[in-house]
Amino acid sequence: MTNNILSLKHNNPYWDNIVKELIVASSSAESYAHKAIKHLVYNYFFENTHMIALREIEKYFGNRYADVYFQLKSGEKIVIEVQNSKISVKELKQRTQDYNYLGIHILWLIHGDGNCVASKKYPCNVKNQKISPAEKFLHQMYGGRVYYVNLDIKGKEARLKRPFALHFTKPLKKSKRGIFQSRYDRYFYRDVNFTFIPSWNLLCTQFAGYKIARFYDKNIKFTLKKKMERFTIKYNFHSITKKKQLKSIIKRFSSTYGEYLILSLLIELVKDKKLRLDPKLFRKIQKKLITKLK
Repeated sequence: MTNNILSLKHNNPYWDNIVKELIVASSSAESYAHKAIKHLVYNYFFENTHMIALREIEKYFGNRYADVYFQLKSGEKIVIEVQNSKISVKELKQRTQDYNYLGIHILWLIHGDGNCVASKKYPCNVKNQKISPAEKFLHQMYGGRVYYVNLDIKGKEARLKRPFALHFTKPLKKSKRGIFQSRYDRYFYRDVNFTFIPSWNLLCTQFAGYKIARFYDKNIKFTLKKKMERFTIKYNFHSITKKKQLKSIIKRFSSTYGEYLILSLLIELVKDKKLRLDPKLFRKIQKKLITKLK
């Protein structure tokens, strides 16, 4: 399966943004990217974790060819699916269920520059960015994150960048919250936040009815909620009765996070009894967050 791989080079140190270099024989642009990412992922996971007992590339499972297959020393089995081309939610669900039926956890890695995304994805915070139905589904499936990986291709050289996670939140503008249609595709708008992945170690777990494998990255909502709680304590905002107090909280975090996420977490802090909010302000926030069905 490695006939198209001419050579593999190492880039150090480990924390360098570019982690590997692969030289691949010419092929179509899409299969080139998919092949390069698959082989780089196969090698780099193995070299940078101590969890893997067995590994195989393009492993056959009857009706499926898994891009990368790992069996951990703990006995757990993982399939990594590298997605570069467009894929329907129906196909995502079916492939996930097929592997889950065999007792295998799945990690979906999306090519941020590929055709699976509604707009190019990079490790940065962006407001009002387009996401595809597939990205939206994976965000739910992985509990508030989607994993991406990007590739630098120059001639026959392909360099893999470190995987990263993105968290999506609805935009505050209600006109941006629906589903939109271009000539060929449907898409959504979301505020996007980047999360750093601390290591290549994987966690096998179950979420939303699926057996998934994921990294040990932090959940954006949990992180921001803690930051907001510390901010309210520091500035003695235990009880928010004035718009000025509310605006100061929004101003503190809105350069990084979407206002919808900030307001929704304020409501959660009130429900958790970590914060008191004037009833009028509470109702105004709720009104902003509710999307009316057409």
